[in-house]
Amino acid sequence: MLLRWAFVFASVFFFAFPALAQNARIESFTYAGSGCPVGSAAGVISPDQKALTVIFDQFEAQAGPGAARAANRSFCQLAVDLRFEPGWQVAVFDATYRGFADLEPSVQGLHETSYYFSGSPLTSGPVMWSMIGPFTNNFSRTDSFATTVWSECGTVRPLNIKTSLYVTNRLAPARSGVLTNDTTDVQVQIEYGLTYRRCPGP
Repeated sequence: MLLRWAFVFASVFFFAFPALAQNARIESFTYAGSGCPVGSAAGVISPDQKALTVIFDQFEAQAGPGAARAANRSFCQLAVDLRFEPGWQVAVFDATYRGFADLEPSVQGLHETSYYFSGSPLTSGPVMWSMIGPFTNNFSRTDSFATTVWSECGTVRPLNIKTSLYVTNRLAPARSGVLTNDTTDVQVQIEYGLTYRRCPGP
């Protein structure tokens, strides 16, 4: 039953101030984690440097008879190098995820993401949502944040996005489930919204 579902993991950044957006850009990104070992992901920055698309081929979590215990959890962390005008701050205001899950009755899938800027103790998240089987379908969920975490004034640091997938069959040990981010069959878009504000004056 454990089919290898696939999708494209894409992040599109929308800017709240059109004039500023001309100078805001994504310069590069790096990735690491059990769900994205070296060589298992590829990324493309759009020509206008406003969007980043990352394609994974090993980002999945599964549980069930025959599945290793370690396979029930997987994570990947992106570090996105941003550039924007001095005197401004940036924050994530929402993130929409679309994907596919195949969960037998009483098997649960959990998605968790944290967003933070390097060097800052403040974090948006973790934002968690879950689904429980029977479920075999596409899904679409939007992260929203109880508090807004702004980048530090006077410096531009990478935006870190850590996403974890977790599947458990604790309530139904004989049943199986899988939650996957990869690249073969189903295209899925994840959109991250950014907003800007001016830094306080001296």
